[in-house]
Amino acid sequence: MAKRLGEILQHVTDRIPTGNFAPKTPAPEVCPICRGAGFLRMEAPVGDPNFGRLVPCDCRMAETEEHTRRELEALSNMEAFSDKTFERFDATTHPAAKRAYDEARRFSDEMTGWLLLSGDCGGGKTHLAAAIANEAIREKLVKTMFMNVPDLLDYLREAFNPKSEVTYDERFEMVRSVPLLVLDDLGTENATTWAREKLYQIVNHRYNAQLPTVITTNQSLDLVEPRIRSRVSDVSLVRHVYLDAPDYRRRGQAPPSRQRPRTGYRS
Repeated sequence: MAKRLGEILQHVTDRIPTGNFAPKTPAPEVCPICRGAGFLRMEAPVGDPNFGRLVPCDCRMAETEEHTRRELEALSNMEAFSDKTFERFDATTHPAAKRAYDEARRFSDEMTGWLLLSGDCGGGKTHLAAAIANEAIREKLVKTMFMNVPDLLDYLREAFNPKSEVTYDERFEMVRSVPLLVLDDLGTENATTWAREKLYQIVNHRYNAQLPTVITTNQSLDLVEPRIRSRVSDVSLVRHVYLDAPDYRRRGQAPPSRQRPRTGYRS
């Protein structure tokens, strides 16, 4: 009986093919230019300063750009506005929308000076400001911060927390000196003495250094803190576009009744 069992096991073993049965994974694509090295040696004669110098291959530069883009998107605070692009902005709804779109495009192309977008809620100010930020990050790889002004002040206050990984000075310097800063909803912040002073310091630093800045507000400039109003009113640096397009949330709806409310207050 033992012999019979051994013969059976030997027969089964003989039928099992031999070889490496580790699951095969597709080999990673290798760059045909540098063959995976990531760098190329420059062709230059002996004695030339570039002789033997290594330069990044196109594949390595593409990887570096993608890594930079991801870092910028993480810094920029644009998660909620990733879909706000120039292509998705409807500039045909109102002449003011077309003017604002053209100026935003111009600013995005030149990336110089300041752009102030003012007007009532719903006209598209934030969309255009976010479109500028998205293009700066994705196309130009410009380090950008997009901050709602009340959130910006909270962001600075958080640095006072003992558990904060960065100091207040580091965070404040990053905000005031970032290559492109977008301040959304200026004038809606809590007007404490500390808030007014910190916001003024940021605006004043960027004004003196002429760092590219985009500001949106639905407030009359007469209500903006005087020192800040003085800077954003400087026509030698700031392009001001008043966006009086209708609220996009109400487009397609019947116009609101012009009958005065029965509350005893004037509308």
